Amino acid sequence: MATNTPQPGDGTEERLRIELEDAASRKWWARILYTLGSQYGRTQLRFVGKAEDGRRLYTGDTFPGPPLNPTPPEEAWAPGLQASLGRLRQEIAGDGWAETSRGAQPWELTFSRRRVS
Repeated sequence: MATNTPQPGDGTEERLRIELEDAASRKWWARILYTLGSQYGRTQLRFVGKAEDGRRLYTGDTFPGPPLNPTPPEEAWAPGLQASLGRLRQEIAGDGWAETSRGAQPWELTFSRRRVS
């Protein structure tokens, strides 16, 4: 029996993963401005949705937090984290993506959808 459900690796499905990034890391001058203008050396973090080939398809709202390090941020000391992630997930779902897996952190999400021609 034939199925129309996309199968991983069959070329009909595309994948997207959410990553956390330091928004200031994109431009050297932005890092200096964020750090100098913030209290206690905080920076601006954001979530991005990236395709398998590394293209940025989605960018979430920024929120203040400590520079990225091995300790993942939490809402208590990175206020706005949950709201930013929630809005980004809504935007992604609105474009037809379905969540397919979760990692250890709330933002470690993978989505898939039928490839748009």
